[in-house]
Amino acid sequence: MNCRQRALAALHHHEPDRVPLDFGGRQTTLHLAAHQALMKHLGLSGPEPPIRSYHTYLVEPDPQLLGRFERVSVLFFPKAPRDYVFRIDPATNSYVDEWGTTYHMPPGGFYYDMVANPLTDAESEADLKKYRWPNPTDPTRIEGIPECVKAAYRAGEKVVMMCGAMPGLWEHAWYMFGMEQAFVNLAGNVPLIEAFSDRVMAWQMAYWDMVLKEVGGCVDVVQLNEDLGSQTGPMMAPATFRRIYKPRLRQLISAIKQRTTAQVYLHSCGSIYRLIPDLIEIGVDILNPVQVNAAEMDSARLKREFGKDLTFWGGGCDPVIMGTGTVQQVRDDVKRRIHDLAPGGGFIFGSVHNIQANVPPENIVAMFDTARECGGYPVRV
Repeated sequence: MNCRQRALAALHHHEPDRVPLDFGGRQTTLHLAAHQALMKHLGLSGPEPPIRSYHTYLVEPDPQLLGRFERVSVLFFPKAPRDYVFRIDPATNSYVDEWGTTYHMPPGGFYYDMVANPLTDAESEADLKKYRWPNPTDPTRIEGIPECVKAAYRAGEKVVMMCGAMPGLWEHAWYMFGMEQAFVNLAGNVPLIEAFSDRVMAWQMAYWDMVLKEVGGCVDVVQLNEDLGSQTGPMMAPATFRRIYKPRLRQLISAIKQRTTAQVYLHSCGSIYRLIPDLIEIGVDILNPVQVNAAEMDSARLKREFGKDLTFWGGGCDPVIMGTGTVQQVRDDVKRRIHDLAPGGGFIFGSVHNIQANVPPENIVAMFDTARECGGYPVRV
């Protein structure tokens, strides 16, 4: 099987020749510092990799690494609108995104952290109307992309993933109000949160309508963001999620599935076990990153209870072990996750979220080499 055949089998809950591996994919790539260390460890040299996300300093891996490992997906990201120019201010090492959120990297830092948000002082829907919302259907966002998507689909080598243009309904509230104020609003100003969520939902629906009119027949996976979990449980009471976010996410996913037969991939960090039945009910097909070290996210339990309905994309190794464990501990944990998640298909192996700056390169090599060695079907680890 090639990468595409292998991944499609897994996505349709069949067992391919071996577990598909996704190194360097969407939310399975790596921080610039980890990339540099891995290249050096493998004795490779090359130009500085393109930064995929300045907020998190994630990179598009060097082709030599993609050849050394395996990526089953080909990714397409929307571009910035024509009226926005990305610029890092060298005097402050900060930048402002198209939404008006300001990011700053402190000396010695690894990321650009949010330091100012455009709607922190918003109190009512009237304040939302005063804000200048970026244009979701600016044609510059997908300029040249449809041709590339169609070419990748015709090539038939990898699954084609089209990525979203913004964070999710709840996640975007942090970026616009600030994290603390988002929670304050969720608890004490529900009309504002609902009005904001309606606007974000409408924005996303307009974006996806534009994109999928062009490439809906050539996309295998539609990628959405919606971080809902903390380390110990959902960020909000399940009843709150069901009242505010579930119906809006249902509407968004339904609109997407009217335009394409692609599967819907939802990225949500943290402990979301108590929300997974709701996510399945509203049409989520793929769950990422499968944070197996969070509360209630035991990989065997997830597979047993939800494996017939969901594909788990990620979940390949406890991220704490990746960062601080030995090579043998990494190998043992990878075998555990394959044992738990691989039987019956429905598993794309990858890191639990992007590989962070402090992960030793030998652990990255051990993770993917072990998955290739031990991921054959039938699963025997």
